[in-house]
Amino acid sequence: MQRCHTDVISTLNCGHQFCSECWEMYFQVQIKVGISTTLECMGKDCETLVPEDFVLSKVTSPALRDKYQKYTFRDHVKSHPELRFCPGPNCPVIVRADTVEQKRVICKHCRTSFCFRCGIDYHAPTDCDIIKKWLTKCADDSETANYISAHTKDCPKCHVCIEKNGGCNHVQCTKCKHDFCWMCLGDWKTHGSEYYECSRYKENPNIANESAHAQAREALKKYLFYFERWENHAKSLKLEEETLKKILQRIEEKVMNNSGTWIDWQYLLNAAELLKKCRYTLQYTYPYAYYLEKGPRKELFENQQAQLEAELENLSWKVERAEITDRGVCVNMRLG
Repeated sequence: MQRCHTDVISTLNCGHQFCSECWEMYFQVQIKVGISTTLECMGKDCETLVPEDFVLSKVTSPALRDKYQKYTFRDHVKSHPELRFCPGPNCPVIVRADTVEQKRVICKHCRTSFCFRCGIDYHAPTDCDIIKKWLTKCADDSETANYISAHTKDCPKCHVCIEKNGGCNHVQCTKCKHDFCWMCLGDWKTHGSEYYECSRYKENPNIANESAHAQAREALKKYLFYFERWENHAKSLKLEEETLKKILQRIEEKVMNNSGTWIDWQYLLNAAELLKKCRYTLQYTYPYAYYLEKGPRKELFENQQAQLEAELENLSWKVERAEITDRGVCVNMRLG
């Protein structure tokens, strides 16, 4: 304790009085840990917020004043319902929307795509609350799901080890030429032309009567089913990025060899871009389906999901192997 002249004593609306030196030391500590608009009076159990002009009148360090104002601006943007910082790395852009809803935003500065409502990667048709639950579950169960992160599987016919090097789930064994589905390992010829049975999880109808251990095992089995397909489409997206680079290289070679012009080959780039958009959407249908209650609505959704998957894999197969003779087939394909 020490004696202070009244000229150096300052007080807030709450009535707590402290000297300017104490206020400044307190503000320095709070600002250094990132507190700005939520900065409270240092009186015991006092929740009175300190006004910005009061803080600036006590803080003398230019660097600390600048940091405080940056933190204050950040907090104002985060608290405003119509504003959001672009989540792109080191991107200074602030996005404004007239309505706060789940919508895709593409930053003009860094080209980052994100959902305006929650700020993470765009995730339609899954809503923000469900995708957060899904991502949390994936993080919690990551160790359990480690075994499915491998890139190889055995051919169901000749049992040779195969590495998936493209985005398409229609895989052909390089040794025995057997065509099969990467996800369920079923024969591609009998896989179904309208939709994929391997995209629909088949629940045990008697699981409610089973033991707690059996129910837990069934719950894990269900999660792994959807997680494997979610992860597979994410990997396919990365592989199809490599396919796009190969397509661009192949077009350059064709043009240089006078085998058509850039316009003649534009259909391949359009098909690859459509494939990327649909693959991204399909990936986010699996968290949505995981949390969807069993019933007619889920059956309808799974039918539409499976039809999209069938058309998407058909397009993926053709894009990875397309030449100019396949132009009509690619151009005429329609994905729902």
